Amino acid sequence: MTKDPSPEDTNNAGDQRYRGHFNVPLIVGIFAFSLLSLYAFAAMATQIDDDLLPGNELRIPVVQALPFVEGGNDKDSAETIDERINILLLGLDQRLDDASDEPYRTDSVVVFTIDPFAKTAGAFSIPRDTLVDIPDGDGGVFIRNRINVVYEMGEYTTLSSYPGGGAQLAMDTIDLNFGIPIDYYVVMNWASFIEIIDELGGIDVNVKRYAYDPAYAECSFCSNVYPVEFVPGPEHMDGQRALAYARIRKSDDDFKRIERQQDVMQAVAQKALSLNLFDVGKAKSLYNQYTQSVSTDIPAIKVPGLALLGTQVGLDNLRTVSAAGATYPCNCGPAAVLSWDPVKFEELKAQVFSDSILSQEYARVEVLNGTVVPDLAGDFAGVLRGKGISSEQILIDEYADGNLYDTTIVIDVNDDADHTAGKVAEWLGLPDGSVISGSDARAADFLDTSAGVVVVLGADVPMPLGSFAGTQTGG
Repeated sequence: MTKDPSPEDTNNAGDQRYRGHFNVPLIVGIFAFSLLSLYAFAAMATQIDDDLLPGNELRIPVVQALPFVEGGNDKDSAETIDERINILLLGLDQRLDDASDEPYRTDSVVVFTIDPFAKTAGAFSIPRDTLVDIPDGDGGVFIRNRINVVYEMGEYTTLSSYPGGGAQLAMDTIDLNFGIPIDYYVVMNWASFIEIIDELGGIDVNVKRYAYDPAYAECSFCSNVYPVEFVPGPEHMDGQRALAYARIRKSDDDFKRIERQQDVMQAVAQKALSLNLFDVGKAKSLYNQYTQSVSTDIPAIKVPGLALLGTQVGLDNLRTVSAAGATYPCNCGPAAVLSWDPVKFEELKAQVFSDSILSQEYARVEVLNGTVVPDLAGDFAGVLRGKGISSEQILIDEYADGNLYDTTIVIDVNDDADHTAGKVAEWLGLPDGSVISGSDARAADFLDTSAGVVVVLGADVPMPLGSFAGTQTGG
């Protein structure tokens, strides 16, 4: 006779079945694997987002604090030049009837820079006759020559075996000579620019000064020359007319031509930003024209993200600067060559690549020399210019009204230039919290000024100035 199981036996069997169906180590392993998979996905997603949508990072609160997961960036601006997106534009000196596979020099050299955090941008033009050291690809210098021959040398002639060709040689030359790291390049012949502008429906350019060429030619071997004239004022230009405006220089010089090229590029950007890119047909047509007209290493998958960033920047936050003011003619070769002043070049460069919030604030800075050191205020003004504060923003008093001060003071006069004041204090090596308000009793003697920031250099200023202020643009 079979004995019925007791309630106690039934409970023991249930416990065994429970333990058999729910393996605790296995459950813990699956849970840990799921968390690691989610973590890896979050890290990958934020990295991809950072690459494809610069300045528009994902924010994932749950994982934002985890290591290797960015989850968004709260920076106000790029802190160094390396945190910017720098794109080198090379405009080839190629006319309508020139073969596409021949060597050409660069008619224009422009570095576009974008601060993805502050949503600001700049265009820095380098005169084509500027004398530069051209690298040899092995850590040395191959030769000194004009910057407009660099692409040609790396693509077709003396350095044609250079890794990456002419575009990479140009990028490395810019970095070597001017300390501007380049992320991407765009090579365009100005003839192709006609099609892009026509595809946009033309551009509107404000002609700033009279320009004239009595015998303008669109091709190298044709006899069809004709006069072109541009008078000051607004003008709607098609591609052919815009190309002529960007190229002529008979009535002035290469520096004025750089200004005209910048005007054309700004007008193109203005027109592009005004288009409805949700019109798929128009967007596709423009993109096709772009791919046919340029050679670039910008991956196609990154173009939409950069375009989105461009719409967020807008033209109001675009600054154009030419390095022409830092160059001067020299007898350095058989052709026209421009040497350049490194200090002035750094000052002009800083106006584009420096702290974007500093540029937006655009505060005037008054520097008072409250020491017995001669010309100390002027020396510090040079530091300020090298950091992106223009000469027009700086006031100097070498005598501080005859008073001497033991302690350096930085004052935010109207409490509306805190970023500039903070950076000035940082460049002076002062500790955090050193900036005082205009309402502070210690500021009372310095408020009769048109400046937004007042710096009183005291006897405690570290010397020499360059030892603590640094020279790297954007720092």
